[in-house]
Amino acid sequence: MKRPSSRPTLLARRFAGTTDGSPARAANKFSVALGVSIGLVFAPLPVLAAPPKDAAPADAPAAEATVGGNVAILKFTGDDYKANDFRGRIQAALADQGYTAAFIKPSLEDAAKKNKCKPTDASCLDKIGAYLNKNTTNTYNYFAWAVVPADGVATVVIYDIANKKKAVEISMTSSAQDYILPEVVGGAVARRLAQTQVPAAAATEEELEILATLDEPEETPEEIAAREADLIKAMDQASLDYNAGVDVGEQTVDLERDFKEFCRNGPREDKEVEGDDGEVSKERDLRPACKRGPVFGYWQPRAWVALTLTLGSAATMGTMYGLAASSRGKWKTAKNNLDAAGLSSEDPTATCDADGACYADLAGEVSAATGQIRNRAIIGDVFLGATVLLTGVLAIIIYQDRQAAKSFISREKELKALSNLRLAPVFGETQGAALTLDF
Repeated sequence: MKRPSSRPTLLARRFAGTTDGSPARAANKFSVALGVSIGLVFAPLPVLAAPPKDAAPADAPAAEATVGGNVAILKFTGDDYKANDFRGRIQAALADQGYTAAFIKPSLEDAAKKNKCKPTDASCLDKIGAYLNKNTTNTYNYFAWAVVPADGVATVVIYDIANKKKAVEISMTSSAQDYILPEVVGGAVARRLAQTQVPAAAATEEELEILATLDEPEETPEEIAAREADLIKAMDQASLDYNAGVDVGEQTVDLERDFKEFCRNGPREDKEVEGDDGEVSKERDLRPACKRGPVFGYWQPRAWVALTLTLGSAATMGTMYGLAASSRGKWKTAKNNLDAAGLSSEDPTATCDADGACYADLAGEVSAATGQIRNRAIIGDVFLGATVLLTGVLAIIIYQDRQAAKSFISREKELKALSNLRLAPVFGETQGAALTLDF
């Protein structure tokens, strides 16, 4: 069996070999070779494999991107309730994502006024970012603002101060009947901002396979025809169910207690509704005005017209009665002058006095004053009757408006109750339906 050669043996042999035939020199070479061989044998391998001290260090791994930063949340504008609701939910969602989100009192418009610029200009947003960091102990990386109307398009924007650009800009349709949007808007905004720092990971092969299974396979003509027939049948059944109606029970309405829930802050929003015959009619917005309170908030425009006419009639009545009362002084003066003259309409010798004052003239002044009092009093009586009539009309209109408001609030409560009503089929040993109602 042949033994493998080793490095010390080769070196020993090379240094031990003699070329000049001198025994002393051969002994010296052998000693050197033996020393080198022993050093190589006992030297630790990591030392032998280590790179030189002046070698370039290996590249350090890049630091992982992280999610976080300080976010200044300006005052949201639009509908007060919805704006504050969105603001709180977005702040909580940002905190859950690892951001430090703080509420700031001014709105975007207020901050723009402080910097004497228009918020629509890109340079103005840079000034606002510098202004926010100038007036706080914290250094903000972002600032957020939003416009959230009661009904319409809502916009949420988060501005990146360092990179001078909008990091997040989301537009959505806001509706008073949408109960899902407020629950998801905070998470959507926070995730969108987080993904600007750490992009979302691509879908794995397993996830792609799952997504592929969600696609429906191609249908045969027979399956398409059967599905369309089932759809028509379901539509007919839905029509029957709609006509039958769902009774959610009588809704209790208290105009004073329900006022804040159903009142409006903006102007009245009447709608034009087209009937089945093509005729367009106006549907009056029956929501009460918040600023007028529960007493006058339910009044419709016709009630204010009736109130104006009633007050005008009452003012005219008072004026005419006042004028009639003031005319009594003139009548009393004319009557006293007639009595003091001592003239008579029956004695021909006593119809006029020495000063030329005649009974007919003095009596005419009394009659004129009496007629003036009577005419003004009659006009006052007419306006008194008009005032009483208009007051009755006003009372009827107010009653009708409040009844219409009760019907409106009752319908809205029914719709809300129906939106919380969930009906689903149940399959198993027995077939039926499951009904749930949220309170």
